[in-house]
Amino acid sequence: MRIALATETFLPHVDGIVTRLTQTIKHLRRMGDEVLILAPRRPDAPAEFEGARIVAIPSMTLPQYRDVYLGMPALPWSIQHAVERFKPDLVHVASPAFTGLGAIMWARTHKVPLVESYHVQYAAYMQHYRLGALASFVWWYTRQVHNRADLNLATSLPMVRDLRAHGIKTARHWRAGVDATRFTPAKRSPAMRERLSGGAPGNFVIVCVARLAVEKEIDRLAPVLRALPGVRLALVGDGPDRARLQQVFAGLPVQFMGMLHGDDLVAAYASADLFVLPSSTETLGLVALEAMAAGVPAVVANRGGLPDLVIDGQTGYLFNPDDPADLTTRVLALMDSTPTRDTMATTARQHAERFAWAQTTRQLRGYYQQVLQGTLDQASPTPTHDATLSPAGSDGAGE
Repeated sequence: MRIALATETFLPHVDGIVTRLTQTIKHLRRMGDEVLILAPRRPDAPAEFEGARIVAIPSMTLPQYRDVYLGMPALPWSIQHAVERFKPDLVHVASPAFTGLGAIMWARTHKVPLVESYHVQYAAYMQHYRLGALASFVWWYTRQVHNRADLNLATSLPMVRDLRAHGIKTARHWRAGVDATRFTPAKRSPAMRERLSGGAPGNFVIVCVARLAVEKEIDRLAPVLRALPGVRLALVGDGPDRARLQQVFAGLPVQFMGMLHGDDLVAAYASADLFVLPSSTETLGLVALEAMAAGVPAVVANRGGLPDLVIDGQTGYLFNPDDPADLTTRVLALMDSTPTRDTMATTARQHAERFAWAQTTRQLRGYYQQVLQGTLDQASPTPTHDATLSPAGSDGAGE
């Protein structure tokens, strides 16, 4: 197949969307497909990835978030001609909000089959930016954008149900993946643990890998540190909320690690005792799956896409984000019981090994082929989640 893939964000930016897309492109190319990437222009961007050309869309940055580039919502003629010369069989727009609009319009105008995928809960973000009154408008806008697609993909079963509940048609589940050969307990490092713990490796070390932004709700971890002496927190990532968070955590045992890449990132996961992600707005939360692949139990919010990854009581715990004390309770339970933590670590690793990017990409190609052949089942039932250790290839497996 020849696939034009438009995205709101791409390399060298790093987040869950980029991780999924780079792995998808890599495996599509290995399976013999041609890919053309459309992404916002940035000065440090590569010209190609895995043999797929990257076409840069003119862009601008946000004053408060310099690492985010917004591409023009309408494709310039030169880019439209580049897409026409590529002759895509199908257009896939990831997380359409602004940049992707031009690709959507091009696909509809040229009657090329269109797939869109949902990666960001923009409506849920409104509350965190004191714009809650706009949530209804954001859902209306989301419907206008996504209902132009022949197929909509969501990265977790809860998000599939959410899209359908808000009137978005043809929503299907695009399963998660993780590179379990890269993220492994074998990468545990005494030197990295020394860094994560701020020189106190004998303490209980929590790692949180996240963008430092208000919607990640990292503030929730401050009461945990105050209530549990002997706990150390390492925040891996960067973002516009870093300065404020440094004030929130002033005087507490927290290490701001900044962005980590490659072996350092893998070692950061594997060298901690526990992974915690306090955000309640994740469409999936691939970082939790990476932590589990590294043999670390995960404590995450029982909301959004995260319950589709973490099996409560088996690979970690789901905490109630509406109960301020519940996160502390869950952390304490694992801090106090090394046998429970070790059992969960083993189970988490086994669970993560069931999610392979090659398998996830084969599922995606199957969706593409259904769209191209006109065989997509329009009456697909609303999916449910069976919270058991089932293979990733089964209908009940969560992302």
